[in-house]
Amino acid sequence: MKLVKLVCMVVLLALFVGLQSGCQAYRDGQSRTVGEFYDDATVQAKVKTRLMNDPDIKFLRINTEVRRGVVTLYGRVASEKLRQRALRLSAGVRGVDKVNDRLTVVTE
Repeated sequence: MKLVKLVCMVVLLALFVGLQSGCQAYRDGQSRTVGEFYDDATVQAKVKTRLMNDPDIKFLRINTEVRRGVVTLYGRVASEKLRQRALRLSAGVRGVDKVNDRLTVVTE
């Protein structure tokens, strides 16, 4: 019984140490920890939802990319007004530190 408790404690300790090391800040500037990846995915989902819920933007094809809280928007919009609206909506999402604009205004 004592051996089982000891093994459980060692496994829990190893799991705790592994989780703590996975939540450290960016070490090499390139890789993301699980927590950072999850945060970026959450921000991306919120940005996409906000864009899709906007009646003027929801039918536009705007792609999003999020890395370390920086949102980059790609795609085509029909006017400068829609471009500004997409940027403003994205910047208003909690967790967004900056928005990079890669949108192209195309009048057809």
